Amino acid sequence: MVNELNLDPQTKVKVKNIDVELIEGDLKEKPWLIESEDKNYVLLEEKQYDKIILLLRNILEENLEYKIEEKVINEFPVDFEDVKLVVKKEMEEENIPLDKAIKKVKTQYPNLFHKIRLEDIFNF
Repeated sequence: MVNELNLDPQTKVKVKNIDVELIEGDLKEKPWLIESEDKNYVLLEEKQYDKIILLLRNILEENLEYKIEEKVINEFPVDFEDVKLVVKKEMEEENIPLDKAIKKVKTQYPNLFHKIRLEDIFNF
Protein backbone atom coordinates (compact mmCIF):
# COMPACT_ATOMS: atom_id res chain seq x y z
CA MET A 1 0.00 0.00 0.00
CA VAL A 2 2.86 2.39 0.70
CA ASN A 3 4.09 1.83 -2.85
CA GLU A 4 0.57 2.54 -4.15
CA LEU A 5 0.79 5.93 -2.46
CA ASN A 6 4.03 6.63 -4.35
CA LEU A 7 5.94 7.24 -1.14
CA ASP A 8 9.07 5.37 -2.13
CA PRO A 9 11.48 7.96 -3.56
CA GLN A 10 12.41 7.40 -7.19
CA THR A 11 14.29 10.63 -7.83
CA LYS A 12 17.39 11.93 -6.08
CA VAL A 13 18.37 15.57 -6.26
CA LYS A 14 21.47 17.37 -5.06
CA VAL A 15 20.73 20.96 -4.08
CA LYS A 16 23.40 23.60 -4.80
CA ASN A 17 23.38 27.32 -4.25
CA ILE A 18 19.80 27.74 -3.14
CA ASP A 19 18.35 30.98 -1.87
CA VAL A 20 16.37 30.38 1.29
CA GLU A 21 14.25 32.97 3.05
CA LEU A 22 13.31 31.99 6.59
CA ILE A 23 9.67 32.91 7.17
CA GLU A 24 9.42 31.62 10.75
CA GLY A 25 11.07 29.08 13.03
CA ASP A 26 14.66 27.89 13.09
CA LEU A 27 16.59 26.29 10.20
CA LYS A 28 18.00 23.75 12.66
CA GLU A 29 14.49 22.36 13.27
CA LYS A 30 13.11 19.87 10.77
CA PRO A 31 10.94 19.07 8.89
CA TRP A 32 10.86 22.20 6.80
CA LEU A 33 7.77 23.50 5.07
CA ILE A 34 8.91 24.85 1.70
CA GLU A 35 6.95 27.24 -0.50
CA SER A 36 7.99 27.19 -4.15
CA GLU A 37 6.11 28.46 -7.18
CA ASP A 38 2.66 28.31 -5.55
CA LYS A 39 3.26 24.78 -4.24
CA ASN A 40 4.05 23.59 -0.74
CA TYR A 41 6.49 20.80 0.08
CA VAL A 42 7.81 19.15 3.23
CA LEU A 43 11.51 18.47 3.55
CA LEU A 44 12.35 15.68 5.99
CA GLU A 45 15.56 14.13 7.14
CA GLU A 46 15.90 10.57 5.88
CA LYS A 47 15.49 9.18 9.41
CA GLN A 48 12.22 11.10 9.83
CA TYR A 49 10.97 9.83 6.48
CA ASP A 50 11.91 6.24 7.34
CA LYS A 51 10.01 6.48 10.64
CA ILE A 52 6.90 7.77 8.86
CA ILE A 53 7.04 4.99 6.26
CA LEU A 54 7.52 2.35 8.96
CA LEU A 55 4.58 3.79 10.90
CA LEU A 56 2.38 3.73 7.78
CA ARG A 57 3.34 0.14 6.99
CA ASN A 58 2.55 -0.94 10.55
CA ILE A 59 -0.82 0.82 10.47
CA LEU A 60 -1.69 -0.75 7.12
CA GLU A 61 -0.69 -4.21 8.35
CA GLU A 62 -2.77 -3.81 11.52
CA ASN A 63 -5.72 -2.58 9.46
CA LEU A 64 -5.48 -5.59 7.17
CA GLU A 65 -5.22 -7.90 10.17
CA TYR A 66 -8.42 -6.41 11.65
CA LYS A 67 -10.24 -6.77 8.34
CA ILE A 68 -9.17 -10.40 8.02
CA GLU A 69 -10.31 -11.13 11.57
CA GLU A 70 -13.66 -9.43 11.01
CA LYS A 71 -14.37 -11.28 7.76
CA VAL A 72 -13.21 -14.66 9.08
CA ILE A 73 -15.28 -14.46 12.28
CA ASN A 74 -18.39 -13.71 10.19
CA GLU A 75 -17.96 -17.07 8.43
CA PHE A 76 -18.28 -19.09 11.66
CA PRO A 77 -14.88 -20.83 11.65
CA VAL A 78 -14.36 -23.97 13.69
CA ASP A 79 -10.87 -22.78 14.65
CA PHE A 80 -10.50 -19.04 14.15
CA GLU A 81 -6.68 -18.96 14.12
CA ASP A 82 -6.40 -21.85 11.64
CA VAL A 83 -8.83 -20.25 9.22
CA LYS A 84 -7.10 -16.89 9.56
CA LEU A 85 -3.72 -18.44 8.72
CA VAL A 86 -5.12 -20.30 5.70
CA VAL A 87 -6.83 -17.15 4.39
CA LYS A 88 -3.64 -15.09 4.79
CA LYS A 89 -1.64 -17.78 3.01
CA GLU A 90 -4.11 -17.79 0.10
CA MET A 91 -3.96 -14.00 -0.17
CA GLU A 92 -0.16 -14.01 -0.28
CA GLU A 93 0.38 -17.01 -2.54
CA GLU A 94 -2.42 -16.29 -5.01
CA ASN A 95 -2.22 -12.51 -4.73
CA ILE A 96 -6.00 -12.24 -4.38
CA PRO A 97 -8.16 -9.90 -2.29
CA LEU A 98 -9.57 -10.88 1.08
CA ASP A 99 -13.12 -11.70 -0.02
CA LYS A 100 -11.93 -14.01 -2.80
CA ALA A 101 -9.47 -15.72 -0.45
CA ILE A 102 -12.21 -16.42 2.11
CA LYS A 103 -14.55 -17.73 -0.56
CA LYS A 104 -11.80 -19.99 -1.93
CA VAL A 105 -10.87 -21.31 1.51
CA LYS A 106 -14.51 -21.92 2.34
CA THR A 107 -14.93 -23.87 -0.91
CA GLN A 108 -11.71 -25.86 -0.65
CA TYR A 109 -11.84 -26.52 3.09
CA PRO A 110 -15.51 -26.60 4.17
CA ASN A 111 -14.54 -28.62 7.27
CA LEU A 112 -12.89 -25.46 8.69
CA PHE A 113 -16.32 -23.83 9.07
CA HIS A 114 -19.42 -24.64 11.10
CA LYS A 115 -22.42 -25.82 9.12
CA ILE A 116 -25.14 -23.40 10.19
CA ARG A 117 -28.70 -24.03 9.08
CA LEU A 118 -31.61 -21.65 9.60
CA GLU A 119 -33.58 -24.48 11.22
CA ASP A 120 -30.90 -24.78 13.89
CA ILE A 121 -30.99 -21.07 14.64
CA PHE A 122 -34.75 -20.61 14.73
CA ASN A 123 -35.71 -24.12 15.97
CA PHE A 124 -38.17 -24.78 13.15
